[in-house]
Amino acid sequence: MLRRLLFPIAGIGLSLFTIACGGGAQTTPPQTAADADASTDAGSDRPTTRAKRTPTDPDLGRDKENPVPRCGPVDSYAFISEYTCKDGSQPLGADPEKGRQARSGNVGANHTGHIIDRYVVECPDGEVEVFVDMYGCPAAERKLEAMRDTENPFGPPGESLPRPRLLAIATVFKKMSEAPLSEASREHISNAVAWASASPDIEVTLCPWFRDYIDGPNPKSHSPVATILLAYTILGVAAHQIENPRADPIATQVVGLRTAVRVYRELRDDGAFRRVPILEQLDKVEADGKLADWFTKNASCGP
Repeated sequence: MLRRLLFPIAGIGLSLFTIACGGGAQTTPPQTAADADASTDAGSDRPTTRAKRTPTDPDLGRDKENPVPRCGPVDSYAFISEYTCKDGSQPLGADPEKGRQARSGNVGANHTGHIIDRYVVECPDGEVEVFVDMYGCPAAERKLEAMRDTENPFGPPGESLPRPRLLAIATVFKKMSEAPLSEASREHISNAVAWASASPDIEVTLCPWFRDYIDGPNPKSHSPVATILLAYTILGVAAHQIENPRADPIATQVVGLRTAVRVYRELRDDGAFRRVPILEQLDKVEADGKLADWFTKNASCGP
């Protein structure tokens, strides 16, 4: 028997931003930067003007509360790629792609409310942590505020919707699951889960197995990994139920699990998640096309 999904969903959207991957300790003060140039286009692939790179404050970049201000992700990668170690070397060779790869994740919001990224540069005398605020210029700040002010695209929770609108929402849910790191997905995940849990047009249910098992070795710990993957499990189940109103309940659960596994894979490969043994196992099972069989044998959904 499936039961109505009952667990807190507040803060799920924020949780996706606040996954940190850990890493080595800082061994030397990072290179610093002046304020980012306001003419930089934070939303473009290539900034029109890079932020200045002249050191101005030796504390910038040392920790979450004193990040280096940059203007969007590309400018952040370019800055990190030019990091100069104590011996004068530049391990990343001014290659922005290597700068991107040096990002180990984010450490959540600081006192400004901005999500702060953590980078690790391998210097000859050890790893160096550099904390970067990609919203550290007026253009990026304006874009962030616009994102925060975006209207909930799903409408108020609890309202019945016509089928064409429901199908459109199902498509949005699937696109969010395919790109969990996109700005739209991170901005609207909490709204999406709230809508799916309250909609009178569908009844999102999960096997009791999900909540503990998907958290791997830490059952009932409510870790960020579990919270985010459960959120995407809900979206997967909701989308499948909208598109297939008469679908077999267990088949719908498998779709939810498949959605969670694929999101885990995406975030793990990006460096947002550490590897979780049970999810690594499920990743392999899903890649082999055997997730439905595995679920039938291992997941208890009650009598």
